[in-house]
Amino acid sequence: MNRYGFDIFDVRLTPQARQLLREGEALVFDWHRMAICCAGAGEMSLYAMREEKARGRKGLVHLKGEDPIYAARAIFPHLAGGEVIVDARKTLGVRRFTSNLPGDFGLRATMGRLPEPDKAAR
Repeated sequence: MNRYGFDIFDVRLTPQARQLLREGEALVFDWHRMAICCAGAGEMSLYAMREEKARGRKGLVHLKGEDPIYAARAIFPHLAGGEVIVDARKTLGVRRFTSNLPGDFGLRATMGRLPEPDKAAR
């Protein structure tokens, strides 16, 4: 596991997200490759997993800070340079973590066809 402490990553949890994150868990920004034609085409997911498991998983790096947040290396360009806010909700007993990142990094994003910010999928 590598720890990246660059100042270009500013990922923060809201108080609600911190409260819903259980002891021993970490948040993971994961990357799912969606196409073989374009190197950057893919989709991001955000979920909680045991920190012990995240620490041992190849391809995930721990981001600097007090919160246990891990990210796939492929998502670094999307996290860099801006402030990423992670929030959480609990509905019918199910936790759901969301961020202010666009809902689509796939081919629509590379072609400049992202939905309007207020209509982005979360």
